[in-house]
Amino acid sequence: MRILLTGLFLCLFAQLKAQYTFSFMPEIQGRTMDGIYKVRIGNNGARQNVSLTIIITEAKSGAVVTMKTPAFELLPGMNVIPPTAAYNAVVAFGGSKLATIVRQSSFFPEGDYDYCFELYDGTTHSSNLLAEQCFSYNLQPFSTMQLIQPYEGDKICDKRPTFSWQPLIPAINGVMYRMLLVEVKEGQQRAEAIRMNLAIINQQQIPLPVLLYPSLANELQEGKQYAWQVSAYRNDLLLVESEIWDFKVDCEKDSVKLPAEAFRSLEDLSKGNFYIARGQILFAFNNTYEAATLQYSIRCLTKTEQEVKKLPKIKVGRGLNQVVIDLSENKSLTDGYFYIMDVKLPDGQQKQLRFIYKLPE
Repeated sequence: MRILLTGLFLCLFAQLKAQYTFSFMPEIQGRTMDGIYKVRIGNNGARQNVSLTIIITEAKSGAVVTMKTPAFELLPGMNVIPPTAAYNAVVAFGGSKLATIVRQSSFFPEGDYDYCFELYDGTTHSSNLLAEQCFSYNLQPFSTMQLIQPYEGDKICDKRPTFSWQPLIPAINGVMYRMLLVEVKEGQQRAEAIRMNLAIINQQQIPLPVLLYPSLANELQEGKQYAWQVSAYRNDLLLVESEIWDFKVDCEKDSVKLPAEAFRSLEDLSKGNFYIARGQILFAFNNTYEAATLQYSIRCLTKTEQEVKKLPKIKVGRGLNQVVIDLSENKSLTDGYFYIMDVKLPDGQQKQLRFIYKLPE
């Protein structure tokens, strides 16, 4: 009889535990103190007064923080912790250095955490445990989100450019991006422009770290400066924002304004020993394929450790292309140094052009 009663009690206790469930995403909500309170509690039974104890520990540092809410009403279905219960929770931090960082910043640094949730009967002051569940997660800080194109301070002629940036690291399932593009008025700082000016592009729910210029958006205007920023979020929770970069639409040095004789065949140039580039590289080639972005890079031969960055983005179309690569404002090239340019044409051919860089006269 004793064994039977014990079995019945254990079955009843198991059913009581199954009545309550916890929904928590440590990779998202486990990064901040406020995020911890976003745990959702499922109740398959009738409404009931409960209280919640949250215990967070780290593998090396031990106890980090314990939070105990006052009693609140748990309704049938999924519940969030009421704001008043979260605000009035009793919070006790551990004595480790990591716990001190959390107390001062409300952010959880990198670490191997356990997030444990204990639900108690809130009708009395007894310690009647209704349910408990722990979540483990090796928390890694998000890397700074880097913008790629258009480059910071760039001058472009494309009035409907493609925007690209590095994806969120570490990767989070379900992450989406938002991109904001505004005009920067004269005398404005770009941060002010992002906050105050009417958006030209305010695109949300971007699944990949690239955005083709929206067909319904007005094209950019020559001579104007623009600022853009990208943010990553999941379920309306902001995860990280990029820096704000700006660029200018400037077609002043477009190749159509140069005489045709200024352009030599890329095929001929690639066979020569050197080419003198006075602030810019000019060449022409025929493209029988669809319009694309020219893939190219430049390496320094005089000092191999010298990196050449901030190269302009070049669009090529079908047919004859007269290409101008403007290097006059690129500070990573040195007058009199030897360089080599590697070019991959739209048809897959690889070409190399050796040149001496000279400052424009």
